[in-house]
Amino acid sequence: MTVPLSPRKLFESPAWPHSNERGYTLPDQPMGTARPLKVIAVGGGMSGICLAHSIATEGQGIELDIYEMGAGYGGTWFWNTYPGVRCDIPSVNYQMSFSPKPDWPEFYATGGDIQEYYEGVVHKFSLEKYFHLSHEVVGADWLTEESRWRVKVRGPDGAVFTNDCDVLFNVGGVLNLWKWPNIKGLHSFKGDLCHTARWPKGLDAKGKRIAVIGSGSSGIQLLAHVQPEAEQVFHWIRSPTWITAAFAQDFAGVGGKNYKYTDEHKAKFAADPVHGLKYRKMMESELNKRFKFIVQGTPEQKRALEFADADMRQKLKGNQRLIDALVPTKFVVGCRRPTPGNGYLEALNEPNVQVYTEMFQQITEKGFLDAEGNEVEVDIVACATGFDTTYKPSFPVIANGVNLQDKWNTYPTDTYMSTSVAGYPNYLMYFGPFGPTGHGSGAPVIEAYTRYAMKFLKKLQTEGIKTFTVKDKAAADFNEHAALYLKRTAWAGNCSSWFKPGPDVPPVMFPGNRVLFMEMMHNPRFEDFDYEYEKSYVGNRFGYFGNGFTMREEDGRDTTYYYGLLDGKDEQPDYEDIRPLYVGLS
Repeated sequence: MTVPLSPRKLFESPAWPHSNERGYTLPDQPMGTARPLKVIAVGGGMSGICLAHSIATEGQGIELDIYEMGAGYGGTWFWNTYPGVRCDIPSVNYQMSFSPKPDWPEFYATGGDIQEYYEGVVHKFSLEKYFHLSHEVVGADWLTEESRWRVKVRGPDGAVFTNDCDVLFNVGGVLNLWKWPNIKGLHSFKGDLCHTARWPKGLDAKGKRIAVIGSGSSGIQLLAHVQPEAEQVFHWIRSPTWITAAFAQDFAGVGGKNYKYTDEHKAKFAADPVHGLKYRKMMESELNKRFKFIVQGTPEQKRALEFADADMRQKLKGNQRLIDALVPTKFVVGCRRPTPGNGYLEALNEPNVQVYTEMFQQITEKGFLDAEGNEVEVDIVACATGFDTTYKPSFPVIANGVNLQDKWNTYPTDTYMSTSVAGYPNYLMYFGPFGPTGHGSGAPVIEAYTRYAMKFLKKLQTEGIKTFTVKDKAAADFNEHAALYLKRTAWAGNCSSWFKPGPDVPPVMFPGNRVLFMEMMHNPRFEDFDYEYEKSYVGNRFGYFGNGFTMREEDGRDTTYYYGLLDGKDEQPDYEDIRPLYVGLS
């Protein structure tokens, strides 16, 4: 005879089963419970700072370690301190939306001002606890059995230690691995030999003879800055490039030149944040429109080509030798990222600047041997020769026996949305291959990456997921689409750049404009990933339903949010003010 349980006994000792014959066990927790998660990020620049802020303000139960090989914050803006370094994006569009600065000194900020701003963000939001400065990541291995990454780190003392994590972020950016150029005799030079990526503190070119090797962005900025004060500048132009005004030139000074914000501007931005936001949005809107000149055959591209051609010729003052060397004839504006160069073209015609169109033979102890074998003595040899732009990670990233450095040795393959790689679980990138790096500011893109990343972290925490890996087919489909779409863009032209390894190599760019990219980051395609679940779930994706209740009912959020929120707040309302009016009515 079965003795019926009393309602109280039934409540205290549930008779229902917790597991089935397959071993599937119901978690005794409400849906939305966030399990602890360990995250490691590599890089203390803008991306690492933004990620740290989001985890600090939105994350629950997330332990974060960020390793930065430099001794300070800001990434490229910490490292690049050469004379004349500044951003080609308006300063107000190169900041985080959660920490607007109303008192930028100039329209186009110096590298020092940008580094100071981002270090200020770290201190303002007390993010220092997440960062380990002077720590270099030297390797990462995926541990299949543990479903974790083991990260190898070299500390300030040179000793290597390991740290494990659930999710590994590579947020070191693209332009960070500098290298000396392969030039005969380079290190035999007895004067000041330097690279723009590691400019010696206190070195200046005033009254000196300086050889500037490299005519990319850093070489252009360096030459324009040192020309007025140097005794003599020597410079080499090996290939044409489009040199334009900086971005959002309509809002800059006359001719697209920089200008200083007035006290009135700064006071207005500080007193009226809505006005400041509208100002930033106005310029960002203009930056977004620039994508049209990237698409071949558009009226915008034709106008950009005509303007850039005429502008360069005018600034070169009809110097045909320089025009032939510098003005491109085989590719349109945008094939390479347009290189802003305020003052550079004008400087090339100055009497203290010697421009060579043939490369020198070698560097000597005193200077260089020009193409004809004449030795020219200089005081400084400055290499503005750029970075390793292969997209290979700076350290071995090994999963399933494959090192990503080897996989991407010649060209990045099996990539997805610039964030993931097929075969590499729980690995996320900012500005990976096929990212939106060809036009506009990186700051809002970094925020978009971070929102995307936070959605993945929350999904892992609350749905019982141990691993996520982009599907091979999803990566293949993305790459197929990118390969076809990019053929209609200027990026597919006959040029080489840091996002295009060679004239005949497909560009490594996002197949669309920044607005499209933002949309994709806002709405992650979770269906493009394979997932492995907690062991007790035995593969059942709905285990996270838990005990049938939700965290919303326990943490004070509005349980009737689906009716709309009172005062816009997701908080459980207090009904005591109206309850007496309706209780007990007959």
